[in-house]
Amino acid sequence: MNDKTINNKPAEKAARRHTRGTLATIKKMESLYHYSSINKLALILESKKIRFNRLDYVNDPHEGVSCDFGSMAIYMFVSCWTKNKEENFALWNMYTDKMRGVRIEIPLPIFNSYKIGKVESNFFVSEDDYLDDNNGLFILSAKNYPISIDYTDDESKLFPEIRTKIGLKTSSLGITKRKIWQIEDEVRYKMEIYPFDPKVPKNNFPEAYEKFIEKRIPPKIDYYDVSLNNDSFEKMKIIIGPKMEPGDKQIIESLVARYNPKAQIIESSLKGNIR
Repeated sequence: MNDKTINNKPAEKAARRHTRGTLATIKKMESLYHYSSINKLALILESKKIRFNRLDYVNDPHEGVSCDFGSMAIYMFVSCWTKNKEENFALWNMYTDKMRGVRIEIPLPIFNSYKIGKVESNFFVSEDDYLDDNNGLFILSAKNYPISIDYTDDESKLFPEIRTKIGLKTSSLGITKRKIWQIEDEVRYKMEIYPFDPKVPKNNFPEAYEKFIEKRIPPKIDYYDVSLNNDSFEKMKIIIGPKMEPGDKQIIESLVARYNPKAQIIESSLKGNIR
């Protein structure tokens, strides 16, 4: 597998156009937004980290699937956000418990940037974490910019070809969803994590992981936590759900006072507009 592989197939051309469009969109964005439960907010505040979940555990069961190599979702980990500044009843319903959760706003850049090797830069994982011999894991494609999801019903984009003459081209996976999901207005960070055999010499590294991929053996982890940029963390805004109970608000205020006293707590603009 080679993430640098380029071919002339329509899906790959579309993926490259999508990347260029994403980079242009990023320049216009100042913050990202994430609907969550109070429990998950507590974990974020305490750890100062954001959890990336494996793509086969997200709500859309068709993500990460190619038309010529099947599913690669077990190797893809994502952190999902929305770029929509306006609160959304549907997202409150989908991602919080009876609208009693929170909407977290964090300004860009959300994560720290690291350089990998002499060439690759702007990754959200450090070089020390890129290769984990102890757990037999290595990270591929952890670019530190949010990807705007392309909402489409084009089957060639939803299930692209990824086989090439020299390996698998996976960059076109995990960046599209059907139009029925477009209410999310989603952007996401994506990383790929693969198992490998640390006993195989590094000068023959493809042999160390290709057998795992051919047999669809997943990595030993279901999630990966990435540290937040400290400046952005301190500028966090927390909008409390439109149906928040007084006791819930007290819990949030206590968490913020303990772990992020510079964060702002804001009432929902939708409060009083729904029973």
